[in-house]
Amino acid sequence: MTLSDRTRHGQSNVCFSHTTRRRPRNIRPMFEVVLFDLGDTLVDGVRPFPHVPEALAAVKQFTNSAGAALNCVLVSDFTMADPPTPAKKEALVAEYLDLLGGFGLRRFFEPVGRCVTLSTVAGMMKPDRRIYELALTRLESNARLTDCLTVTENAAHIAACRDMGMRALQFGEDFTDWSEFGLLVRQQIGPPDSHNTALALGVWLAAHTDLRIVDVPGPVTAGSARIRVQRSAAGPALLATATFDSAGRVAAVDMDGNGP
Repeated sequence: MTLSDRTRHGQSNVCFSHTTRRRPRNIRPMFEVVLFDLGDTLVDGVRPFPHVPEALAAVKQFTNSAGAALNCVLVSDFTMADPPTPAKKEALVAEYLDLLGGFGLRRFFEPVGRCVTLSTVAGMMKPDRRIYELALTRLESNARLTDCLTVTENAAHIAACRDMGMRALQFGEDFTDWSEFGLLVRQQIGPPDSHNTALALGVWLAAHTDLRIVDVPGPVTAGSARIRVQRSAAGPALLATATFDSAGRVAAVDMDGNGP
């Protein structure tokens, strides 16, 4: 079901289980563009899933292994124009953008002319390879599909994107908590650094603990990071070690118990 169909039908230790590096000239970054689905991925048809705004705000500030900011774009199936006239397409795009604004997410995909690609405009539905290529063209990016990470709840689309060489994360399968999303991206984007770690871990800590990130003095690896946190804005900065599982999720946050 497309987003338009769904919308119209209303539809101490703290433990938890569960410096950008220069790259060789001829090695491309792990990925450059994140391609998001909207319906049933970022929103439930009525409102964003918990922690989606915080996750998007963080990931938009990530840098890849080349030191460049990640591009975040929407690629959505929406109502196909019938008849497919320019005026009908324009009206449907405006309807979609009104929905996006109503969800409070349009600000993460500006300018929409570059960062939002709809089946309405493309003339085909996902997972047709051409709609993803059109999204990169509209972005004015030199990235290839193999330089992209796609994020959707649709298992068939995930499989098709992986067949095209894209990385993919399936909401509802690879992760169910948007506060973890930045941590998963941090793990895949290339050598972990303090910048991305602080952004990703900040979202997770705010969602699950009374701690707030101050900075990440390091060292930082895929499996752990030396961090500084506070329990309140006026409280002292405390040193801690965050450890991560192989996917990038937080395995534990161990407090030193002493200030720096």
